[in-house]
Amino acid sequence: MRPVRVLVHLNNLALGGAQLNAVDIARTLRERGHDPVLFAQGVTGPAPLVEVAAGHGLDVVVAGGPDTPHAEVRRRLGRLAAEHGSQLLHAWEVRAARNSYFGPGRYGRLPVVTTFYGIRMLRGLPHHQPLVLGLGALMGEGRAFGHRDVSLIEPPVNTATDAPGLVDGAAFRREHGIGDDELLLVIVTRLVPALEKDAGTELTVDAVRQLDDPRVRLVVVGAGPSLEPLRTRAAAANTALGRRAVLVPGQLADPRPAYQAADIVLGMGGSALRGLAFGKPVVVHGAAGYTAVHEPGPLVEPHASRCMYGFGSGSREPESLAGQLRGLLDDPGRRTELGAWGREWVVGRFSLESVTTAFEELYARVLARPARAGRWLRDLEQMTRYEFTKPAALRLLGRL
Repeated sequence: MRPVRVLVHLNNLALGGAQLNAVDIARTLRERGHDPVLFAQGVTGPAPLVEVAAGHGLDVVVAGGPDTPHAEVRRRLGRLAAEHGSQLLHAWEVRAARNSYFGPGRYGRLPVVTTFYGIRMLRGLPHHQPLVLGLGALMGEGRAFGHRDVSLIEPPVNTATDAPGLVDGAAFRREHGIGDDELLLVIVTRLVPALEKDAGTELTVDAVRQLDDPRVRLVVVGAGPSLEPLRTRAAAANTALGRRAVLVPGQLADPRPAYQAADIVLGMGGSALRGLAFGKPVVVHGAAGYTAVHEPGPLVEPHASRCMYGFGSGSREPESLAGQLRGLLDDPGRRTELGAWGREWVVGRFSLESVTTAFEELYARVLARPARAGRWLRDLEQMTRYEFTKPAALRLLGRL
């Protein structure tokens, strides 16, 4: 297709799955001759995604800070669109979609595509703009919410750079004092309450304590508001076991050595997919204590349709997860088989190249359709309600 100048509005600047997906897709688009530019609202403290993007030769234009008024963020977004000569705006997640709708997309002047990679549908997104969902399980719900143009493009994995043997896992083990004969569990995640990410990590710490196996070590790579509580829990587990079984070193800009070093990866979403891409057996975390080994059988499609987020029966007690881990830890042959199968499965279904092609095809379809203010106006009432009327009512109720 012809080169496209696309303005990519990131959800935020944290090292989360959707943000990393957006950067990977933008980089691949640029390699194919397109002209992407990235935009995000500023944050308090470090903004590691800016460094990640810069490592790929991509610039991120940062607008203000976390308290910058929406109107000012939208003004800067519009100015960037004009300076860049953007032909299309790609908004990632809800806030970016609203900024795009009331900003450069106003009156349909600039076509907007929104990608939503959440696990539950949210209201307050435009109904008459193209919406991309990452979970097949949400397609029916998206249409039920009133969206007229819904596409499924599952989250990508860069299987060229997330692959066995490309980084030094042995150096990661040495750095953290983990022996070659020890069995390493790895979690790479944002340590936040959202999606029960911190709960799944805490459950794993408890399972390691339950296993009480001197061969087993757990390293949790990540940062967020739940970091210090998790370190406290890890310290208690280490004291009970009499050794440094659980390590919580914090965030890594490039966590690939942790994946490479692992014997087993645990987690959800893009992190679980990356673990599979590195040829590791994966235990999927999910809601209400859900854990399950990702393996051939009836759980494959349920996991995939919710981007490796588990729903169903689970337990907040560690015994079940400890049993699942024991079955993998005591069977190196099974770990090898699951790692090989998982790598092949991810390459066939989630490769970055195929996902980028799907976005290219969507861009071409959107740009071939003439811009019309009518579609924008049909969303005005509901967008105004969620952006202005509902927040104002909640503020008023809070004062009563």
